[in-house]
Amino acid sequence: MRRSRGLTAALVLSLVGAGIGISAGVMPKASAMTPPVGFTADNLPTWQTNGIVWAMAQANGVVFAGGTFSAVRPPAGTAGPERKAVNFVALDAATGKPTSCDLSFTIRAGTATVRALAVSKDKKTLYAGGRFGAVNGVGVSNVAAIDIATCRPKTSFRPVVNATVRALAVANGSIYLGGDFTSVAGQAHRYFASVTTSGALRPWKADADETGRAIEVTPDGENVLLGGDFFRINDADSHALAVVNSNRGSLTKNYPLGFFAASTVVKDITTDASGFYTASEAVGSQDEGRSAINLSDFRQRWRDPCKGATQAVEVYKGVVYSGSHAHDCSGIDGFPEQANGLRQHLLAQSVNAPALLGWTPDTNNGLGEGVGPRAMTTASKNGIDYMWVGGEFTKVTGTSTSIYADKPQQGLTRFASGPDTGAPSVPQEVSASSTRPGEVDVRWKSSFDHDDSKLTYRVYRNGSSTPIHTVTGSSMYWKRPQLTFTDTNVAPGSPYTYRITATDGSRNTSALSAPATVSGTATAHVALHRCYNPDNGDHLTTTNPNCEGYPNKDGRLGHIPAQQAPGTVALYRCYNPGNGDHLTTTNPNCEGYPNKDGRLGFIYTTQVGGSVPLYRCYNPGNGDHLDTTNPNCEGYPNKDGRLGYVIL
Repeated sequence: MRRSRGLTAALVLSLVGAGIGISAGVMPKASAMTPPVGFTADNLPTWQTNGIVWAMAQANGVVFAGGTFSAVRPPAGTAGPERKAVNFVALDAATGKPTSCDLSFTIRAGTATVRALAVSKDKKTLYAGGRFGAVNGVGVSNVAAIDIATCRPKTSFRPVVNATVRALAVANGSIYLGGDFTSVAGQAHRYFASVTTSGALRPWKADADETGRAIEVTPDGENVLLGGDFFRINDADSHALAVVNSNRGSLTKNYPLGFFAASTVVKDITTDASGFYTASEAVGSQDEGRSAINLSDFRQRWRDPCKGATQAVEVYKGVVYSGSHAHDCSGIDGFPEQANGLRQHLLAQSVNAPALLGWTPDTNNGLGEGVGPRAMTTASKNGIDYMWVGGEFTKVTGTSTSIYADKPQQGLTRFASGPDTGAPSVPQEVSASSTRPGEVDVRWKSSFDHDDSKLTYRVYRNGSSTPIHTVTGSSMYWKRPQLTFTDTNVAPGSPYTYRITATDGSRNTSALSAPATVSGTATAHVALHRCYNPDNGDHLTTTNPNCEGYPNKDGRLGHIPAQQAPGTVALYRCYNPGNGDHLTTTNPNCEGYPNKDGRLGFIYTTQVGGSVPLYRCYNPGNGDHLDTTNPNCEGYPNKDGRLGYVIL
């Protein structure tokens, strides 16, 4: 159901830990709301309900919300009295305030609720379904038609439906219903039916064996898309999803049990020109996310394996927006299982692929079943588009740097196509270190922004207001790779302080990061080479690139300071003429070897930026010692231990 970025420097740039690479040179500027995302993640001031919103629709710049509530009130932090709103409220799409349209959906016994809303193509009539017996006192039976211009129920439309209506769609002068009912106008129609605009029952038959929860008409008007709990449609095997003819109800495409797991229930369906998109829940199965299915052949285009039931889907400009309580989307390289029962309730995906896009505002679980959002619709007014979300949530993300919902807001929230006003988070874990003379490595953890996955970072040095470097990088709040910039225009021995900002495509800029200071650049380093003499099987570590006459050069092991530096110890090479073996050690007494060849340099005792461990290994078969960065000792059976750390 459709609810409707200079200085002369050699730059080394890398993104570490996420498989994302950036090469030196001209960097692309991040654009406002990283495409194809079409809405900001800045929730706008919106009146809120005192209960659950189950259904939404829109027409002419007005958003209709139905559910189980009795009043609406101003946004949190805004003064003003409550207004009575019995299971229905109409709101201005641009301001978020109630309009003058006041409808009450009531019932004599039990709890009335509005579970479905749909608008006619001409935007003149609003259809409502649910469990109710009257609208503003006018008797109806679980379904009603409202004249939008006058905000009055149409007394000529009174089909009798014997139980709750949970889904509605309107097309070609027909209204399609899905729900808990088993009869309409006194005739047997199990869970799906169709009536005319006057309320007369149509000879359209698409009987199911269990509840209908979603219904949508294809853009060409030829078929109707059905979703729900069912396992059979017109006695044919089709579980949770089916396509039937819009005139007769005969089966066009079935989806036998196995296409979806037995526990799957399709809760919502929406369409665009090329496909339709489903929201489903499935206890104990991975069929809890979204599916995209081609309209051309009704075959699946993609399906995501996210865990956490999906309740609503809405398409806008090539993006599928959804409401769910997703807690693990690692199957599509998204966020892993969320800790402490936390969920990500709002997501965006391309209509062409299931990968998550950079749009992650959030709600909390809220009331009722605690699944958060229940309904979505898009509306336009004064040249701005709005994504409205309704449900059982009681909180939303309060700022662009809030990872989870932390601002009171109940039942309703909305997002605009612009302007984007939220700044990215402040870059974290900023560090500066020097392991090579004349160079400083600056590292920081990427920021995040709920509607911009590509951000621009500016590096400032020694309090200057002019950045010394600009770079863009991609991140999501659960995937924030490390960025590295190597500043080569520095003077040995001089101190430097660095701070970073992050900017989104709308030029919203974070505060400066905490400063990172390096007291001076590193002393000169020397390279360690490993050489080999096949005549006696001896390996030799040396600073001489010509290997001191050894015929074979195995390669370079890394670099160490030539002079004593903080955090280093002397590294010696020793020799045993008895067996011709050379030994590298930090022990000035050579561990008993009679000859000390000399000091190679100074090796780091703890890991520094760009360093790796250097191990010493031993082969008792020929008495040879070997230095290597390979923790597996390149096949030598004994690992003597770690000598320290070398810079690659």
